[in-house]
Amino acid sequence: MNITLRFLPVTFTKSKENSTFFIQKEKRFLWHLKLIFPQSNTEFSKKSVSDDQSLIQILTAYIHPTESDPVTRQKLKMYVNYPFNHLKVFLKAEGRKANSVRYHELDLEKSLRENLSGKTLIEYPVLYVVLRDYWKDFPLKGAAEPAPACMSSATRNVWMDQEGEKEEVEEKEVVAAKDSPHVQESFRPGGTNICTRAREMTPETEAPQEKRAKRGAEDGEQEEGEIIDSSDEEDRN
Repeated sequence: MNITLRFLPVTFTKSKENSTFFIQKEKRFLWHLKLIFPQSNTEFSKKSVSDDQSLIQILTAYIHPTESDPVTRQKLKMYVNYPFNHLKVFLKAEGRKANSVRYHELDLEKSLRENLSGKTLIEYPVLYVVLRDYWKDFPLKGAAEPAPACMSSATRNVWMDQEGEKEEVEEKEVVAAKDSPHVQESFRPGGTNICTRAREMTPETEAPQEKRAKRGAEDGEQEEGEIIDSSDEEDRN
């Protein structure tokens, strides 16, 4: 399980909403999950979604012609009229400029755990369920970058929320207390590979030669539209 989780300050709504659990004995997440159905202008939040469920299993409760909840089915009737192969599920790629939004396309047949592997999340997964005629409105991110190494330090990044306000995102190791199923920040779940992107050496402590060498290597890998460290921009100028 190679997921990068980033946490907002506790005063933010998304942080308050997050009800994600981690079951230590089973090494399994019960996610707080938000599903957005753009073509019906509707969204749902679901608690305690096991990470071993496939996306089809999750969506069945919402848009299956007979097995979904009748009230929910009525709200999503535009989706119910189409088979699953006319749908795609997208996850927003975090860490990009506002004018260069990209998405990951997820696999309906795979589990939530498999789909989230190698991805970056802010607090919890937000999935977009999209009908075929609108797939073009969700441009895909390029080839996946190598997974970041787990490190003990923490970094902060500034992001923009949907209202245009700055969000200060703190990256930390994802941990779970043995006595509580809630995701905490004090104990690393053994046997899992969940980490945050952090650096052992900060831009302030790196030697200039090392910074230039590292930046030269990173520039060749960076995808257009991705946000780079502001300290590197200053050094470049």
